[in-house]
Amino acid sequence: MGFVHRLKKIFSSKIEEDEIKQEEFHDPHHEKMTEEFVQRQQGVIDDAMSELESKVENVKAEPSPTAAPDYDAGEVEVADLLSTDEHIQDHSEMNVIEHQSVEEIGDHLESATIVGDLPEEVKF
Repeated sequence: MGFVHRLKKIFSSKIEEDEIKQEEFHDPHHEKMTEEFVQRQQGVIDDAMSELESKVENVKAEPSPTAAPDYDAGEVEVADLLSTDEHIQDHSEMNVIEHQSVEEIGDHLESATIVGDLPEEVKF
């Protein structure tokens, strides 16, 4: 049936007017918004150029070197790491603070608030 229908379409002399011309929408605020956008962009560009051309340079201070902690072994050669002659020092327990009770730590979290949760305990 589809083939016959296509043949009829080819040989038929019926003129169809399917083309409907749609009206183009014209925004009355388009020109004003375009001008404002260009002005804002030009302002940003002018600010950036004036910042780049300014003679005042923000000099970043060099970070001061900090002392290496006790567990830092410093620079080590690969041969030192692979040798079995020397005693290997365990640095995993250095700078560990043990508190005997919670009172030693203090109550600095006493005034902390819970964010995003209920402020009181919920009982069912």
